[in-house]
Amino acid sequence: LLMSTGLLIAEEDVQEVVVISSKYPVPLEEVVGSVDSISLDDMETRMVSDLSDMLDKTIGVSVSKRNVSGRAYNDGISIRGLGGKRVNILIDGIRVADAYTGYGRDVVDVDLLKRVEILKGPSSALYGSDGLAGAVSYITKDPSDLAEFGQNFFSVNTSYDEDNEQTKVGFLAARVGERIESLIQVTGRELSQLELHDDATLELDPFDGEQTSVLAKFKFSLSDSVGLTLILDSQEFEGDYIFNSQAGPTDFSRNGPGAIASNVLGVDEGNRDRGTLSLDFSNSNSFFDNGSIRIYDQETDQKQITTRSKLILTSTPPAPSSAYRDYQFNQSIDGISADFFKSINNNGRLHNIVYGFEIENIEVQRPRIRYETNLMTGAINTFLGGEYYPNKTIPDTEIERQSFFFNDRFEVNDKTTIVFGARYDGYELTPTPDDLFYANAQSTNELYFIDDSEVSMKFGFLRDLSEQVSFYAQYAEGFRAPDFQSANLSFTNLAFGYAVGTSPGLQPEESEGYEFGFKGRTENVSWTLSFYDNDYENFIDTYIKGVNQQRITLYEYGNLDEVEIKGAEFEMNADISENLQASFGFSIPDGTENDEQLVSIDPEEAILGLVWNSNSGKLKLSGYANFTAGSHDNLPPSCGRGGCNPLLALSGLTTYDLYGSYQITESLKLRFAIRNLSDESYWNWASVQGKSATDSGLDLFMEPGRNMSMGLKYDF
Repeated sequence: LLMSTGLLIAEEDVQEVVVISSKYPVPLEEVVGSVDSISLDDMETRMVSDLSDMLDKTIGVSVSKRNVSGRAYNDGISIRGLGGKRVNILIDGIRVADAYTGYGRDVVDVDLLKRVEILKGPSSALYGSDGLAGAVSYITKDPSDLAEFGQNFFSVNTSYDEDNEQTKVGFLAARVGERIESLIQVTGRELSQLELHDDATLELDPFDGEQTSVLAKFKFSLSDSVGLTLILDSQEFEGDYIFNSQAGPTDFSRNGPGAIASNVLGVDEGNRDRGTLSLDFSNSNSFFDNGSIRIYDQETDQKQITTRSKLILTSTPPAPSSAYRDYQFNQSIDGISADFFKSINNNGRLHNIVYGFEIENIEVQRPRIRYETNLMTGAINTFLGGEYYPNKTIPDTEIERQSFFFNDRFEVNDKTTIVFGARYDGYELTPTPDDLFYANAQSTNELYFIDDSEVSMKFGFLRDLSEQVSFYAQYAEGFRAPDFQSANLSFTNLAFGYAVGTSPGLQPEESEGYEFGFKGRTENVSWTLSFYDNDYENFIDTYIKGVNQQRITLYEYGNLDEVEIKGAEFEMNADISENLQASFGFSIPDGTENDEQLVSIDPEEAILGLVWNSNSGKLKLSGYANFTAGSHDNLPPSCGRGGCNPLLALSGLTTYDLYGSYQITESLKLRFAIRNLSDESYWNWASVQGKSATDSGLDLFMEPGRNMSMGLKYDF
């Protein structure tokens, strides 16, 4: 028997199961809705090294890149055209921390994962706030995944990625004993800046970084029915930049540049530490058959330091100075959650029920330090760029969440299944302003204290039309409570003549998702065809509130937009022979924002994959062709304070990737990857959508040309 999350599955019925759709294992072909999964074997085969690599073969999912102040990074995950903070990201069931601009969402080392599951469509009925577009669940490795009972398992691996000169070394050890299971994994990386395609006319600023991640997991069997799991997950990263792009005229205001900068350097530092203690138990009674209670704590501290030499042009005579900037982001998350599972068989009608609660406390601080020292006089200036420093653009904030959820998968008979889920979320946001916040905040600001609640629901059913084909339909709700930034961001920039004010009265963003489709399975082929229509209301975005008597343009967050995203997706996996497997999928999305074409929607795409294994099982080759259509027509112009410009449009293209592995000995495996095999020069739409066609920095978002990765793994 296999046991996962408290449910038992007979060995002869073992098939791919997912947890994200119901919080307990459900065979993928019986899921009501759209779910994708990425296995450890797939991640190792494709030599996944970051978020973009991990999701680039998942239909309807994309990862955008950003470049802010010379720092290039993976910004976030988009599901069916909607992303950012509108996708729940979890690790071992715990919400992943936020990240400050310049770090993106690569805050979990993908080498620690054994599986990733993606739920497409509103997910708040199970996972609460931020689940407008969907959810992504990271699942870390377990000792029993690697070691046999009573044995030890050791593994070392090393790899090199050409596109960013990344070298990686990892060590993994696991043991499964009679009462104790243990695992420890250490991964170290060193990398440089991403090398863009040779056609790019610009280069990203030079960068050298290093990262260390550690995962320790211990499972204690206290009795036949009670177990204890301790997870310690730590990640530290540091990067050094040379900001060539920021050298030259700087400190622009309405009157032009006020200085010339040189020797601009950056140091980014950060760490994310997580500890989780889980009590798992089975004791069949009237209320539950088994369950799990988790206590967790997660600390994230990030620091961005920039130094530069400057020649102040506004001084007479021009004076040399040194400038220092330190922007920080600190967040702590602690909480307790519980899941209880109960199966009830009522005259052949089976209810698989999961219910529980989550109580979470989040504290956020974002201080900013900046000053310049006149090297001739020694005077220190803290009024820079129209702002007084040190300051905080957001007051220190405490967020409390309390939730209760219930999900029932009701098997009416052997052909019909009904799913019902509901979740109550209470949300409190309490700002605590201090002198640093009021240094640049508008004096008329009214801080937004939130004490609100939401109930999210989902309904669905699955009906077998035959032994090979089933039909499903689902309605699901999502919401996103106003976060600390949209609620209380506030500062005044006199140099550029604008200010941002707090936003009392913001309402949560809401979504309603409708989906239906067909699932099929034969002996050699499985497939899913889905149609979806998601409606989103009360989108939060900035708008110009007005201009004050000092001719300062006032911005504020508000509930502005209504969005509709609809489309169709198809996915198929087939065993062509004992040695050859094929996969094919396509996505046809469409969306409107306030009745205009939604710019963020990815173009139509299709992915064809072939996997071949030699008769001996030693050699494995995988090839993928990614077909991407051109961007949508009739895009609205890009408008800002400087006027309106036409948006960038992209032509369709096809790219090819090749992956391979060879089992040199029983213990030693060689892996390789060749990405962008035909050396195409292109941008990913997710990274450049919404940019003007005349944007001078477009080439900074170009993808790498043909590049190769190599790796060795030794198990013993």
